[in-house]
Amino acid sequence: MRGTATHIKSLSTDTNQSIIVTAAHILFDVKSGKKYASCRYLPQNKRLSAIAFKAISDHSFDPLNTNKITQSENDIVFVALARSLQQPALLLSESQVIGEGRLSLLGYNSSQNQLTESTDCQQYASIQFASKKLLLHDCDARSGASGGPLLLRAKNNQPAKLIAVHGGTLLVNGIGQTESNSASPDGAVADPERWINQARRVDQSVLLRLQQFVAYLAKDSQGQR
Repeated sequence: MRGTATHIKSLSTDTNQSIIVTAAHILFDVKSGKKYASCRYLPQNKRLSAIAFKAISDHSFDPLNTNKITQSENDIVFVALARSLQQPALLLSESQVIGEGRLSLLGYNSSQNQLTESTDCQQYASIQFASKKLLLHDCDARSGASGGPLLLRAKNNQPAKLIAVHGGTLLVNGIGQTESNSASPDGAVADPERWINQARRVDQSVLLRLQQFVAYLAKDSQGQR
């Protein structure tokens, strides 16, 4: 179990193929930096229903990049599955103002071996980890939550929107350098200048990449690569 992924939809996903979004780093071996030969998606964590990956979108994630802010900004990828999903899809949406609703993180919880939702999360600003592409937050997150959707639940009970993809934790080591972990320290109180969870925001560049991926899938289905 490497992480969490989400069945998504947007204005550009008018396709017969099911697409998921996740953190790009879960596609790579953490020690060697090499990409895994094959990966599968488990709908609703049902192990006997694994679906193979059919195609992976272009991305700029570098597993060996020592600049952890840049690495986190590129930690997002779309995947087309080998067969269609029946489960509902979440709407990919831009959002800058968390005051519009309640923030939560849905992800695999390794200690409970199931999907759980961390609710009533807070958004943070940071000088140490400043980035317009990242949303900093204090949602509870185990290592299996990487790639999980950061959700904005509107106050008027409208369907939840996926506004960012959780990537892990940014922290300052003993010599003042920025590092990254897949999970936040157990029981620690978030300190946005020392350690904080990060998620890649859904912005126009992410939506454009999804649109291009859908166009590629459409051409591929017609045999026009």
